[in-house]
Amino acid sequence: MMQSKYLLFILIFFISCQPDLSSDISEPKIDLSDFTLQDNFQLELIASEPLIEAPVAMTFDNQGRVWVMEMPDYMPNIHGSDEDVARGRIIILEDKNGNGRMDHTKVFLEKLHQPRAMALVYGGLLYAEAPNLFFVEIENDQPKNRVLVDSLYAVGGNVEHQPNGLMMNLDNWIYNAKSNFRYRRVEGVWKKEPTHFRGQWGITRDDYGRLFYNDNSNPLYGDYVMPNQMTRNKFLHPKKGVGENICADRSLYPLQSTAVNRGYMDGMLDKEGKLISFTSACSPMIYRGNNFDEKYEGNAFVCAPEINAIKRITLSENDGKIEGQPAWNDKEFLITSDEGFRPVNLNNAPDGSFYITDMHRGIIQHKVYMTAYLKKQIEERQLDTIINSGRIFRVFQKENKSEKIDLEKLSNEELCELLKNKNGWLRDRAQQLLIHRNATDVIEKLKSIAMNSENHIAQIHACWILEGLNYLYEVALLDAKNDWHPKVISTIIRLTEDYPDKFDLELEEEVFKKYNQFFQLKNKEIDLQLAFSINTFDRRQTSTIERRNNVNTLLLKINQRYPNDELFAEAIVSSLQGGEKSFLDFIKREGSETLKNKLNQVLENIKNNNPNRIYKQVKIGMDDKTVGRDLFNIHCAACHGIGGEGIQNLAPSLLAADLVEMDPAITTSIILHGLQGEITIDGKMVKFNAAMPGLKDNEELTDEKIAAITAYVKNAFSLTPEGIKIEKVKELRNEIPEGGALFSEKELLEKYKK
Repeated sequence: MMQSKYLLFILIFFISCQPDLSSDISEPKIDLSDFTLQDNFQLELIASEPLIEAPVAMTFDNQGRVWVMEMPDYMPNIHGSDEDVARGRIIILEDKNGNGRMDHTKVFLEKLHQPRAMALVYGGLLYAEAPNLFFVEIENDQPKNRVLVDSLYAVGGNVEHQPNGLMMNLDNWIYNAKSNFRYRRVEGVWKKEPTHFRGQWGITRDDYGRLFYNDNSNPLYGDYVMPNQMTRNKFLHPKKGVGENICADRSLYPLQSTAVNRGYMDGMLDKEGKLISFTSACSPMIYRGNNFDEKYEGNAFVCAPEINAIKRITLSENDGKIEGQPAWNDKEFLITSDEGFRPVNLNNAPDGSFYITDMHRGIIQHKVYMTAYLKKQIEERQLDTIINSGRIFRVFQKENKSEKIDLEKLSNEELCELLKNKNGWLRDRAQQLLIHRNATDVIEKLKSIAMNSENHIAQIHACWILEGLNYLYEVALLDAKNDWHPKVISTIIRLTEDYPDKFDLELEEEVFKKYNQFFQLKNKEIDLQLAFSINTFDRRQTSTIERRNNVNTLLLKINQRYPNDELFAEAIVSSLQGGEKSFLDFIKREGSETLKNKLNQVLENIKNNNPNRIYKQVKIGMDDKTVGRDLFNIHCAACHGIGGEGIQNLAPSLLAADLVEMDPAITTSIILHGLQGEITIDGKMVKFNAAMPGLKDNEELTDEKIAAITAYVKNAFSLTPEGIKIEKVKELRNEIPEGGALFSEKELLEKYKK
């Protein structure tokens, strides 16, 4: 008996140490009877354990194969121990027998520490492993020639609050969630530029390149305009058009009670113990496929892993403003009673359906923020036993029996034809491939598509491909017709911004006539693009007083058409970039007060050297090696910002928070026990949808470390620098808020008023 056990051990050891990481595995069989879908949708299992473990992201390559990023080293147990052991991988899944289920896996990269995002771009793989962003070329499914793109991609912060997403957009730039930078590779050189800070986990786009994202409490934020138009003027701090709350309704409709981190708070659960609203919203996706009924086109889908569901949000657009509403007021698009179902990523697919990445585990809350309440729930429900799993699902309405397309084998001409396809995934990949191939042989065909108004989506793609190939032509604006789709006209206006210096002098008058002609269409969307773009017409060495007056006159006319519209005012100011004073003088008599106020704000910001925060490095005035700052960066900066400046729609600025200026015991009490409700910021009452959880249940944060964080916050972000004694921290740890939940500002002020 002992000998047979020994031989069995040797056999297991030998098999586990095989150098060939590629393997064929029997297709999994998972019971899907607990899943409920609306409108005759169907759910199909694509992959499961043992092929994959703890998947957090996936993507498709040009052959339609599934690439999966795994993060098994995230919270491997309730204590989060062994998180430092790098077990993350990026693998390639294949369906070799052609039945739609993955039966073969191949490791592309391994021994990664909590990798968070990837994108197949430029013939290689861009992937994030904190703090770095890397790019590797791909040769025979193996990584080659790794390049460090950004060593500061994800510095500091908690894994729940680090940059992620890596999504190639229509404008040929790669965008992220939880980040204010974008990336692009031009002639082999990587570029990095500031952009708006967006969201928390996951990012998506619509057919027109507008970005959508969310945070854990709010299902969908978004931009009314394409990126980096509102931030051209570095001294403008825009409030409109970017970071708009697209769907204010945060309601959820669970099948059952679920374990949530702040379930003890008033108003979090209903009488049956079911969650009322989002606490873990992530990875929104705008559906851009061709497999669903027409009413689903352009809908948003949002992961709700806290209730094991996916929500559907319908979107509508009126005069460039986007609004969203839950599709149903009493149910979710997809939901299950399986508490292990944790959707964390959604992807449009090559066949027109969409795929769900299910991390499939019981614990999804990181130890840094986990409350004693949640720990008890996890243990009682035995959620910590749901580990070593992971699944990929396909959601579809119509069976797609068409043959798979291998985009690598298509000619440039054939890729151009794909731009007319209804499937957004195919159009996007065709655009990327044509640019990557430097497809100058189809320039004329692309110009023809750009000028053919039968398919306005194809027109827009063709225009951006020409931009990526550096083949935009200055007369494209003059060829545009009044009856074209407003979004095509807007695209062409924007893309010809960089070409004033190339206009022949005799064309200048015709170009400006074209701007005025479009203005006469009285289309709000076109007018907004004119507000952003026409000032570039005056940026050339041969600029004249006449041209400046023409530009100013048209900008004034736009302002007079929308006198009280703050978005239009900001668009005009964003375009000026140095011409604020002269334009303010020009509109002194006839301009609206809204526009004048914006101009005066920017002039004040210029005077005080106060640029938009995406353009400045905040100096916090303390040694970055101190214990307090290190702890703040790990536990607090993800929400409040490295410089304490706060993050829009997520957490307030500490620099202007009245409570931070007061007794250090208040700061310590908030760190320990959390804060909810309205708070005073710079003398004004502000309400945040999300409450701040306390850190007292984090076993790693001793009284000494809490005191260090307090000392840092009080020194770095207030005018009343003062520390706190460790003995006082110990005392405050036991001073529980009324009701045992979180402190409110009112309670703290009454407790510590002098």
